[in-house]
Amino acid sequence: MKVKEASISRRSFAIGAGAAVGAGVAATALGCAPSGGSDKGSEPAGADAQVKSAVSHDDGEWIPSTCNMCFNNCSILAHVVDGTLVEITGNPDSPIGGGRICAKGAAGIMQLYDPNRITKPLKRTNPNKGFDEDPGWVEISWDEAYDTIVSTLQAASATEGKCVGGASMVAGLNGSVWRSLALGCVCGASEGLLSDICGAGIHVVEALFTSNGNAMPDYDNTNYVIQFGTQAGTATRHGFTMTCERFAQRRRDGLKLVSFDPHMSAGAEQADIWMALRPGSDAAAALAIANVLVENDFIDREFLVKRTNACALVDPDTGRVLRTSDEAMKSMYWDQKAGEPKAYDEAGDPALEGTFDVDGKQYKTAFEVYKEHIAPMTPEWAADITTLDADALRKIALEFGEAACIGQTTTVDGVELPYRPAAVDIFSGVSRHKHAILSTWSCLMINVLIGGCNSVGGFIGFGPACNGWTDDNPQAGFRATIFEPDGFLNNTSLMLGAPHSFYDTIYNGDYTPQGMGMAALQPLSEDGHFVHVAQSDPDRYHTKPITHLFWYACNPIKWWANADEQAEVYKKMDFIAGCDLFLNDMSLFSDIMIPEATYLERWDVLPQWYMNHRMPGGMTKPWTLAMWQPVVEPKDGVPGFMDIYGELCYRAGEQSNAAFIGALAGMYRIKEEYMPDLTQKLDKEVFIDAVYKSNIDEEHGLDWFKENGGVYTHDRTVDEVYIWANDAPGRIPFYWDFMLEMKDKVEAKVAELDIPWETDDYIPLPEWRPGSDFYPVEDAAFDMFPIYYTNAANTDSWTVENPWLNEVNEDDGVTYCIEMNPATAKAKGIESGDEVVITSTAGYSVEGKVVLNEGIHPECLSSVVGTWDCKSKAMSIAFGKGVNLVSLLPGTKAERMDHIVSAFDQLIRVKIEKK
Repeated sequence: MKVKEASISRRSFAIGAGAAVGAGVAATALGCAPSGGSDKGSEPAGADAQVKSAVSHDDGEWIPSTCNMCFNNCSILAHVVDGTLVEITGNPDSPIGGGRICAKGAAGIMQLYDPNRITKPLKRTNPNKGFDEDPGWVEISWDEAYDTIVSTLQAASATEGKCVGGASMVAGLNGSVWRSLALGCVCGASEGLLSDICGAGIHVVEALFTSNGNAMPDYDNTNYVIQFGTQAGTATRHGFTMTCERFAQRRRDGLKLVSFDPHMSAGAEQADIWMALRPGSDAAAALAIANVLVENDFIDREFLVKRTNACALVDPDTGRVLRTSDEAMKSMYWDQKAGEPKAYDEAGDPALEGTFDVDGKQYKTAFEVYKEHIAPMTPEWAADITTLDADALRKIALEFGEAACIGQTTTVDGVELPYRPAAVDIFSGVSRHKHAILSTWSCLMINVLIGGCNSVGGFIGFGPACNGWTDDNPQAGFRATIFEPDGFLNNTSLMLGAPHSFYDTIYNGDYTPQGMGMAALQPLSEDGHFVHVAQSDPDRYHTKPITHLFWYACNPIKWWANADEQAEVYKKMDFIAGCDLFLNDMSLFSDIMIPEATYLERWDVLPQWYMNHRMPGGMTKPWTLAMWQPVVEPKDGVPGFMDIYGELCYRAGEQSNAAFIGALAGMYRIKEEYMPDLTQKLDKEVFIDAVYKSNIDEEHGLDWFKENGGVYTHDRTVDEVYIWANDAPGRIPFYWDFMLEMKDKVEAKVAELDIPWETDDYIPLPEWRPGSDFYPVEDAAFDMFPIYYTNAANTDSWTVENPWLNEVNEDDGVTYCIEMNPATAKAKGIESGDEVVITSTAGYSVEGKVVLNEGIHPECLSSVVGTWDCKSKAMSIAFGKGVNLVSLLPGTKAERMDHIVSAFDQLIRVKIEKK
């Protein structure tokens, strides 16, 4: 079978859609027609012709659904006329987006009508795999595709144990969770390959400090925001369209924004102050700010005493916290009134500072240890590391301290709460480095010092607690429990709103690895990225490699380091099946491809999950359930992921099917009276109806959503947003004694198993440490750092194929190029428009065209991130576009991994030369 290769422009689509439903349906509806007009009787022809609209706003129907052009899942309205989608807008009735969509959302129509989509299952006939090999695809039936996948994966798992792997991505988050669950039910167990494009470390620290794996400044009330490695509220991040409105309003009201970023992307461009620091040095800048705050007493002492373990007594010899000798093993504080150490929950007047004699040994409080630890980390110290001005760092720290309003309170719905209208925010720009856990911790620790965590105007979770989605049904409710030995808040997981405790896993878990992700050796991690290292050298880690893979809605060969290097990994696998809209680069290494319906043709359930993973919270954003339904019939009857995984598990046998549906019912909290039939194939609409009725009430089933605009809301209460309202219990860790607990247990386990493992980062207080290539190498020519950034029009793999977004990228003259500081370029004899070769210390090279940009650190080269340089000719829009900086990285070296949270160090030195 020869795969059709086609492209489509905005104009050609407008003409095609116009022919289908009337002249020029799409052009005006989508705002794509050229501006201006011509006199009657002198209509322009050819390329200058305009397409006229024959469809008004009132024609056809407007169908509510959910966008999936990225992971934010904004609520949309789809304008459908005679079965053809002609326009997508935001849904003004939904707080999820508030009637707004970004460029990706508006261009979703092009994903639906892309002629390069596959709609039939395909089987490879050419056994040779590679970027330059034609798979020789032939069409097969759905029965053959399903049966081949099930029988092959089951046979492999029956003989080789945990050899089946799965891969998927956050953009298709619901489908990713279902993929993992389905493979487990079909095969008994499966490994997971995870993209490095995530918040490794960030979600963990945010969970420790707010009990919620996604956190943010309290945008409705904050006055001063410092951003490290994020553009939240200006271009990207979870809930972008929901954040930008509130952020913009606060900026109009006087909020000050400071951006630490090597590149002047959207966040830095909109900031009051741009701090162009050297990449990989964020922690040093943050620690210097903390140093100034402590030196000038901008610390919330009451908060530190009441809501952290800063008063814990620390053993000077071991660094461990002093604990009671009974089974409870509670941390001990110095009770100033009693003049002796007591369990944290019995000390009436805990000392925050000082040194105290306990049985002849001098113990310091954790805060006293911290002050000594932070003392040498001055702005001058940070200036050498970051290349920033020391006085500018000091000024920002002092402004931030003043803005924090330490000691002040405010009242929200009759409840008096601490008022700390200042926050430090971070995201993945900080975590894609060696020592990621130390960097994220260093930045967010500033919020702890000023008492900003879980305070009005400070740093709060997206959805840290829920009392239910209706006043009299707590089914959807959740709240963090307490880890009693320290009084710490546990967390509510990243999506499911289910109780979870890192501390319990650390202190009581089994550290024996059960798979290639080595998760047991990383009890503080939520990401299994280590699988990429173990897969390349399973003997070293005493693991079995993945031999059979099912990947869904992603392009894993392009998301982890050098693509040619990764190609060799996938060539060694015995069987690979993929499910995607397109024949992307990963399809070139697959044996079977099955298509999926686009998001506009399929059903989904609870796109925001329980704790609203992609929906920033706060008092002004109610709990929102927005329906996800098909707006047009799927092309060639292509199934959605709910159908696909239901079919795979049904064909795997009665036990697999029952386990799959039963697990889904538990995950979505379906009540017994609405339980699906475990003996039948999953019925998606019946299942969705059961989820709604179980979590809301009998009245609000699927039919109610269909008839009432597809959106249900329920206001949040004070104690759901500010979790310590009404003096609720709970502390957060200031001194991380549990890191030393992990260190001891990990070292014992890896010694027992003879596994190499780094444990130097298991320390109780944050600090800055350089990444793999931070300092100069022997060859002085390698003097640049390649960095990538995101913008609002380019995230996630499939947007690269979108013809409208491609036009935006081509027209802006930057996105597909390499940005370089003019002064650096001049020194190297490079001019704008020059074709160059960039070579990394790993020996990998990329080529591209240089554009000059003052808004970039002199030591850096940059490009927008994406699955650039597509090598699959079946994706005619994406083929060969962009500079894939990630391919400069080696992906199989353990020394590039953060061994605590499985982050991947993307900092590497390169040299740049004219072609």
